[in-house]
Amino acid sequence: MLGSSNFLVPNATFFVELIAFLIVLGVLAKYVLPPLNKAMDDRQGTIRQALTDAEEAKRRATEAEAEYKRVISEARGAARSVVEEANNLAETFRAERRQQAEQEYERIVASARAEIEAQTRRATEELRQQAADLAIVVAEKVIGEGLDAQAHRGLIDRTIAEVQSQAGVA
Repeated sequence: MLGSSNFLVPNATFFVELIAFLIVLGVLAKYVLPPLNKAMDDRQGTIRQALTDAEEAKRRATEAEAEYKRVISEARGAARSVVEEANNLAETFRAERRQQAEQEYERIVASARAEIEAQTRRATEELRQQAADLAIVVAEKVIGEGLDAQAHRGLIDRTIAEVQSQAGVA
């Protein structure tokens, strides 16, 4: 029966090959697969850690962006308040300067009015004095020349002309 072998029936080499295969498989499972599994587990752990770190970095970036926007918003608000305060101070300063200028104007006008009144009083007093002097001069000339109406008229006209000429000179 050597010549007629049935390929479905295993022979002795098959069992030897099967045992060798199982031994190689056992050696692989005991010595090769654990380092490979460990390397794969380490690689998976590294990838998981990288993903976790990436998610954490993304979360931090989102928080940092929110914080940045909040700080910018606060800075803009602070800048607006500083500008408003500066505008208020400038307006207050302008109002104070305007009030001071008005007070100075009123003081100068009051001083000028007082000076005008004083000069008017002096001029009035001087005019009264001149009128009194004129009356005295006229009276002296009238008394000195007699009581003639024509002479009085001429004397008054001459005196008025003298006063006008003196006023024109002074």
